[in-house]
Amino acid sequence: MAETTRGRRRGLSPERRRLLLQVLGLIVVVALLLWGLDTMARIRAETLLSRNIQDATGVEVPPEVDVHGIFFLPQVIRGVYSEVQVTTEGVTGGPLRIDRVESQLFDVQVPFHDVLVRDIRRVGIGRSVEILDLTYQDLNAYFAATGRRLTLAPGPDGTVRISGNLGIANQTVPLSADATLSVEGDALRISPVSLNTGSGSLDAASQLLLGQRLRLLVPLGTLPFGHQLTGVSADPDGVHLTATGTDIVIEP
Repeated sequence: MAETTRGRRRGLSPERRRLLLQVLGLIVVVALLLWGLDTMARIRAETLLSRNIQDATGVEVPPEVDVHGIFFLPQVIRGVYSEVQVTTEGVTGGPLRIDRVESQLFDVQVPFHDVLVRDIRRVGIGRSVEILDLTYQDLNAYFAATGRRLTLAPGPDGTVRISGNLGIANQTVPLSADATLSVEGDALRISPVSLNTGSGSLDAASQLLLGQRLRLLVPLGTLPFGHQLTGVSADPDGVHLTATGTDIVIEP
C-alpha cells in the first residue's frame, strides 16, 4: 500500500502534464518559426545576390546562387556569408564567350541593411576560386570574329589540335598542329608542338614562321570576379581553366 502511494506521488499530475505539453508545443512552434524565417532570409539574400551579379556581369541568364551554412540568420545579420557558390552561364566580353563559370566565394560581405531593403549596392569578397569552361565552338567563334581562319578541336593526351589555312610566301597553306595549353597573366596561351602542312614544299624558315603564327593568345579579362588564372586543361568537352582572386568588390 505504501509503495503504491509513493508511485502516485512520483507521477505527473494532469495539470503538470498539460503544462509540459504546452511548453513542448511552444518550443516546436518557435523552432518552426525560426526555420521559416531562416529559409526566407536565405532565399531573399540568394535572389538579391543573383540579381547583383547579373547586373555586374551583364549575363542574360540569372546566376544560380547557393549560400552555404546550416543557420543563415546569424550570417545575414552579421553581414558576412562564410561561403557562397555561384554558377554563371554565358559570360561574354568582346568576341569571347565563356560557357560556364563555377565560383566558390568566401567571406562574402553584404550589409544587413541592403538585404533588408532589397537593394544591394556593393558586395565584397575576401577570397574566391573559379572553374571556367570554354567550348570548342565558342573558341572557334572567337577565332572567326578576330579574323583567324582556324579551328580548335580535342587532341591526344590532353592537347588540342589546330587546323585551318594560313597565307605565307604568296600561297595559302592548309595545316594542322597539336598544341599544348598554358596560362599567361589573364590569357590562355596555345602553343603548337608539331606542325603538319600536308606538303613538303615549305622551307624551314616558312615552317618556323607558321609555327610562330600559331602561337595564339586568348585574353580572358572578362572573368566575373576579376581573377588570376592558375591552370588549364583540355578534354573532348572543351577547355577548362582555374582561377583565384582576393579582395574583390562587385558593384552593379
